[in-house]
Amino acid sequence: MLIRERLETCDFSNSERAVVAFILEKKLEIRDMTTKEIAREAFASPSTLVRVAQKMGFSGWNGLKEAFLKEEGYLGSHFQDIDANLPFQRGDPIMSIAGKIASLRKEAIDDTRALLHHDDLQKAVLMLKKASSIGVYAASNNLIIAREFQHNMTRIGRKVEMCQLQGEVVFSAYQAERTSCAIVISYSGETPILIRAAQILREHHIPVIIITNIGDSTLARLGDQVLRICTREKQYSKIATFTTDSSIAYLLDVLYSCLFALDYEKNLQFKIDAARAVEQGRGQTTVEIIRETT
Repeated sequence: MLIRERLETCDFSNSERAVVAFILEKKLEIRDMTTKEIAREAFASPSTLVRVAQKMGFSGWNGLKEAFLKEEGYLGSHFQDIDANLPFQRGDPIMSIAGKIASLRKEAIDDTRALLHHDDLQKAVLMLKKASSIGVYAASNNLIIAREFQHNMTRIGRKVEMCQLQGEVVFSAYQAERTSCAIVISYSGETPILIRAAQILREHHIPVIIITNIGDSTLARLGDQVLRICTREKQYSKIATFTTDSSIAYLLDVLYSCLFALDYEKNLQFKIDAARAVEQGRGQTTVEIIRETT
């Protein structure tokens, strides 16, 4: 759940509600306001702001303010000219639809890149590097997206396991190698079977990377490292999961590429040699630009 959503639903007193209403109205305008100024404008006391923060799970007002501003800054960036849920309308010409989907995919990747931080990515990559194998836990179409990650990883000699039967996900987590690492993917962060799988993985002291939305969620709290994906789509009222799919695919591509780069020459040669051996029976292309010269 986003901070703004929690602010709207949390049980506050009348004076606390006045503070909440003020910051929800002013949003980024509170960035340069002091605690006393906000309290005065909201007809409350500075201690009221502290109580609001504590009810939200923060130790003090500054923590809540910083997190709220960060979230609002994200929500106000990108996707200004296109709707992630309804990117095209009835009657749009086909080439207009093609252009809008292209813009949507680009926006999703730029949006995800803005959420990615060096230290978080580095920690995730090192977790994967140390693992004897990698387990990917996901549901529905996220499993399909993760297949490409599995395919790429096997091409550089890394073992990636995925459970295709949703009812077996928890059992798969229970059986995971103790020297492995897990990637759990969920847009909502509240998928019950994935939450249970993550709990078992943690109980077995297996490092867990969570790929999920920007809000506070059960899965995010279970991760040793959390990578955030583009968070623009409604759960149901949308044409397709265009931005979520692009965001997850981008992050998995980044993880694969960073692992590849850790031993670049070895991985490149291994991949070339393997591809040359496996694809010997493929016909020679007539397109010069993609033809191999050796």
